[in-house]
Parts: sequence; structure tokens; C-alpha cells
Amino acid sequence: MQKVISITVPAYNEEELIGGCLDSLLTQILDKDKYEIIVVDNNSTDLTAIIALEKGVRVEKELKKGYVHAIRKGIEVANANIIAFTDADCRVPTNWVAKILDDFSTSPDVVAVGGKLAFYDLNPILNRIVRIILYFNRALPGNNMAVRREGFARIGGIDPQVNLTVDFWLTMKLRRIGKIIIDRHLVVETSGRRFRGSFSSDIRYFINVLSILIASKPLFYDFPDVREGTG
Repeated sequence: MQKVISITVPAYNEEELIGGCLDSLLTQILDKDKYEIIVVDNNSTDLTAIIALEKGVRVEKELKKGYVHAIRKGIEVANANIIAFTDADCRVPTNWVAKILDDFSTSPDVVAVGGKLAFYDLNPILNRIVRIILYFNRALPGNNMAVRREGFARIGGIDPQVNLTVDFWLTMKLRRIGKIIIDRHLVVETSGRRFRGSFSSDIRYFINVLSILIASKPLFYDFPDVREGTG
């Protein structure tokens, strides 16, 4: 049966969390024959790939280090015309895939769908602060989005030199060719560890956003591990 949607999960050394992510993807209300799950292993040195295989999902290897290379691989090997993305530290609701497809069905002009995030491991105060900040973010969240394959084709694919700001770059490109839906009812739970990470990484992210706005290209081209490079 032709898959309606492909789900790509980039992962690097996520043996502790990827099982929960895959369990949530495997219990969708949509018929399992209509979607596929692809874990893109970005050179993990732990049991990430083995756990994914034991869950019965497809595993693809990407040797080039970096989030952008992992999602480019996912797009390349996906079979469906709609490609969804989430991260190994995320847990999606049971209607996640069905809701994405519903949003796409509202108009053929819809080229991408994104949602919002909640955090399962931040303290309540920090969780609230982060969610308020993200509420006003109109960019596609890299761990809760889906894009039509033709959308990637029309923008020439994802620039392999973009890594820290893939989500923002992709949003800008796709808005020029079609409609983007940010569905506030499409909520994915994720880890808040990136907000407890390196302050320098956050600064580089925002500098890249400004650089893309002004010069249409990022300033930094470094490639941190997948878990550090997601939007």
C-alpha cells in the first residue's frame, strides 16, 4: 500500500529516550499501513539503532554529522508525498499524524504544517515561560512539522550548509511558495534539555536568524550533534 505520510526521526545517541518516541508513533489512530517511521541514525555509538530495529521501524544511516544532514537523508529515503519530522526525545499524541493530514486536506495550497511544543522535564515555572515565548514563534518547529515533498523540490531542497537554523530557514523558503499552517492544537511533548544547554549555541542561533533575514544565508555553518541542532 502506498504510504500517505513518512515520519522521519533524526537521532544521535538517544538510547534512553527513543523508545518512548517510537512507542508514541506506533500507537497512532491512523491505520499503520498508511504511514512509515524512519529513524535516521546519525552515527550513534550507543544502542539507538538497535532499539529502533527492535521496535520494528526502518533505520537509515547518515554518516555526515549534523541535524541538517540527518533530515536531508530522511527526505531522500521517504516514500510518501508528505514527510513529517519529530525528534527522538519527543512524544506525540495518538492523533498527531491524523491531525497533520487533516490540516493538509484544508487546501492544496498548504505546503507545510507545524504545531506547538510542551516540555515534560522542565520545572513548571520555566515550562510556562518557555511556552509563552514559543507561543509567538511563527516558524515551523523542526520536531513538530510536516512538509509536502513538492515543497522541498520547489525550494531546491534543504541547503546542506544550514544547520543551527533549519526550522527558520525552511519557514522563510516555504512561505514564498505556499501556505503554512501553524496549528496550536497540534502539540508535541519534548525535552527541555536544549534550554538548559550552551548559552553560546543560543546566541549563534539568533545571530543566524538575523543573518538569514538580512543576507538570506546563515553566518555560522558548524554542525553539532543532532540533539544540539534541532529547531
